[in-house]
Amino acid sequence: MKKSTLPDSLRTRLTQVMRDHSLAKFGDSLTNFVYSLAKTQQYKQSFGERVLDKSLAEAIRNANLRAIMPSSISAGDLGDGAEALIGHAYLKKIMTIDDMVEIIKAVMQTKTLEEVSYRSNERLLMAEAFEKVLVEIVKRMS
Repeated sequence: MKKSTLPDSLRTRLTQVMRDHSLAKFGDSLTNFVYSLAKTQQYKQSFGERVLDKSLAEAIRNANLRAIMPSSISAGDLGDGAEALIGHAYLKKIMTIDDMVEIIKAVMQTKTLEEVSYRSNERLLMAEAFEKVLVEIVKRMS
């Protein structure tokens, strides 16, 4: 999704949502829960994971949402933007937890648990999974 393909009204809404710090706090918990739930379901054992800010920042860039955020911010702040958007999507019933889990599990199906046990592989998996979640959220908001 290219920056120019976003209608101005959607771009304005995304800007407001992705810069909402209180929404990012809720989205942080939700993002970690959704990822942990997907990993638990996919690999049939319990996990409690923290999604990396670097992975969320990469997901923002790969989903072509980087231009929504201010130009000189950290990976942590970009991650907050992703978390805010995920939290917003859940609260506004744009996407359910099950929807998010299924998208993430579809990406996880390409990796074994052994492959994911390497943090560098998991970081890439997180980025790809959340890129797909973010793209779907924006698509549903359109």
